This record gives sequence, structure tokens and C-alpha cells, in this order.
Amino acid sequence: MMNELISSFSQQLEDAYSGFQKLSLSSFEKSDRKIANIVVVGLGGSGIGGNLVQTITRILLKIPCQVCKTYNLPSYIDENTLLIASSFSGNTEETLASLEEAQRKGAYIACLTSGGNVEKIANQKGFDLVPLKSLAACPRAHLPYSVTSLLLLLNHYGLIEIDFEKEIKETVASLNKDNEIIKKEAKQLAVSLKGKFPILYADAILEPMLIRFQQQINENAKQLCHVAVFPEMNHNELVGWHMPKEILSKTHILLFHSDYDHERVSKRMEICETIFNKHTAAITHIFAKGNSFLEQVFYLIYLTDWVSYYLAEENGVDPFPVEVINYLKSSLQEL
Repeated sequence: MMNELISSFSQQLEDAYSGFQKLSLSSFEKSDRKIANIVVVGLGGSGIGGNLVQTITRILLKIPCQVCKTYNLPSYIDENTLLIASSFSGNTEETLASLEEAQRKGAYIACLTSGGNVEKIANQKGFDLVPLKSLAACPRAHLPYSVTSLLLLLNHYGLIEIDFEKEIKETVASLNKDNEIIKKEAKQLAVSLKGKFPILYADAILEPMLIRFQQQINENAKQLCHVAVFPEMNHNELVGWHMPKEILSKTHILLFHSDYDHERVSKRMEICETIFNKHTAAITHIFAKGNSFLEQVFYLIYLTDWVSYYLAEENGVDPFPVEVINYLKSSLQEL
């Protein structure tokens, strides 16, 4: 099941683009609104899509964009806020709480969901609604669809300007061409990670991608890993590479690189590698491929999704179920 969902990555990109073209959405030009800030509300697999969009659009957006992953919204939310509620199930309680607060504060609201209460509210209130295609009850497997939909929504509202048709076509062509190579590299990496504690490092520009990979390892491979970014980790975490030695000796560091890394970060990584080599079991460099930042981010996500799948195989676990999360949700409903 999970391997089929990961294999649908490219198709999701195409489906999200073609599906969006058929929607009838509102526009700011027909209202008196002047959008001053954007807030994306989402948790888990829905929330990380917001983080990725926030990073991808960092040089395209002229207004602030924040991702909210809790019950309460920032105090600045008002009628000049574009609030995008993203919930695959449509029943995420934190998202529903924020959606209710956003309505009280008069925010301009759009919703991304496959159904549930979010869809019901959007239809009742007349909010813009972008349906998320439901392949399976597995929000994390629909990331390509949700990220593309979020980007297209911002583009529709005139908040960013990008040639999505060209970007999607080039990304899909590249991933399809290199598919077997990507899967082979992912398998080899997963084998090397078995029995190790993964430490994920990159330039801060790739932090959402690292968090996505961390979450995939958590949910698919059923194990812990750690994420930190340059240059911030040089001001604190670097000192921690001293003890406990019995844990450090079982770590495997993955250093991610893109064409958009800051040149000083690249120098910092080179220096830090000499420090890490004294303590870690292994260091692996992973390089993004693609002609644009969007393409490189999607490449790394696709690659690491497969790593998490193959690591689940190495760990002897089923990547699909998340029983402990289901237990938590059912326990909360009883309170």
C-alpha cells in the first residue's frame, strides 16, 4: 500500500495542477480586502505542506506567511489575513478550533480538505474550497497534492507569480526519468541506516524538507531521528557532539545539499564534518537535483520518502498504520 502511494508522487503533482484548473474560486479584486499576511493552519502531514510552501515562496511573497500548528491563532489575525485551513481528514481538532477563531476575527478563509467538518463549514460559509484527492486514509502520503494545491492557491490570489505548468512538467519528467535510480539510492541508504540513529543536517532553507523526512522515518519506519539546521546548530548543538559516546557511536549523519545553500553554510559543513567524523558511525552526503528550487525540493522529498519506506522494510515493520496516533485520538475523544 505505502509503496503504491509513494509511487503516485508524480501523478499527484499532475492531478493537483489539472484539478485546480477546474475550480471556481473567488478573487481579491472583487472584494475590498487588502491581504497583509498569510496564515496556513495544519498539523502533521497537512502542516508540513504549509512549511514547505512557506520556504518555497520565501523570495516570491511580499507579505509575511506563518504556519500555525496549535489550537490558537496569532493575535494579529484580522480581516486583512488570508487564512488557509489545511486538513486532509477535515476533522483535525486543532485546525477546526483555529478555523472557528478565524471566522470570529473576520479573516479571509480558504480550505484544503478531502471532506469532514472543514468541507462542511466551507460549503456552509461559502469559503473557497480546494478538494484534496483521497487515495487512502494517509495524509502524509498526499504531500505532493497538498503542496501543489497551496502554491496554486497563492498564485490564483495573485500573491506569488510562477509558471506552474512549466515547473510541474519539468519536475514530473525528471522524477519519472530518474525513478529507478532514486529508488536504488534510497534502498542503499536505508540499509546503511538500519540500527543507527539518523541525524539530519542541511542549510536552514531545507529545514521543512528535513522535518518531512524526520516525520516519514517516525511514521513509516517507526523510529526516532533528529533534525537541526545550519548555521543555527553551530551556535549550540555542535558543542553537544561530545557525549554520551555510546549514543554518538550509533549515529549516522545525513548532510543534505542544494544549489541554493548559502556559500558560508557550505564552508561551515566542511569544517563540521571533520568534527563529526571523530564521533559518528557514518556520514552520507545527499545532493538535490533539478533546475529550480521547487524541483530540487520535490526531488529530495521523493527520495527520502522511499528511504523511509525501505527503512521500514529493514526494521521489519508495516509503514502504513500509525496505531499509537489512533490510540491518542480515540483517548482524547473520551475526555
